Amino acid sequence: MKQFKDTRQIECFKQQNLFPTAREQPANKSISVYRVCLVKDASISFGSVRLNNSQQAQALIQKLILTKGQPDREQFVVALLNSKNEFIGVNIVAVGTLSAAPVHPREALKPAILGNSAAIILCHNHPSNDLEPSAEDLAITKKIIRAAEIIGIQVHEHIIINMENDRYYSLADQGIIKNIYDEIS
Repeated sequence: MKQFKDTRQIECFKQQNLFPTAREQPANKSISVYRVCLVKDASISFGSVRLNNSQQAQALIQKLILTKGQPDREQFVVALLNSKNEFIGVNIVAVGTLSAAPVHPREALKPAILGNSAAIILCHNHPSNDLEPSAEDLAITKKIIRAAEIIGIQVHEHIIINMENDRYYSLADQGIIKNIYDEIS
């Protein structure tokens, strides 16, 4: 085994051995080829396709969770919008437990990228019907906005909805979304 004096030598050795020579490579190595696509699972009927306010988004996403989801668990949904703020589609990104639906920015942005979205609306339900955003809700909103900003997707809203009636909490209406964008600019 080769002895190294410091970590720089180890890193240099790792870099040098990153690409093995032809005699070190196995003869029959194959590489997977992937096709990336967005698949339409179903449709839900909804009046207007153009977004005018957070209440319309809340109604659409509540209907999605009630018809295609599991309203007794927290679910994180992304609504996809084109450049005219018309709905392209919706995706249930994560289904969690009674009090959490862990999500990572890559999962939230994946349907937006595949759907060629110009903007998105984030939404999740609180089965407890307490609409106040948690520290985790605010943290994931900030992470997703930062990641979306890099790839050119606008996050218009993050709504927390009640599944028993039409009550909701809009982070955009409360100025939280704007504050996050101001922070990262």
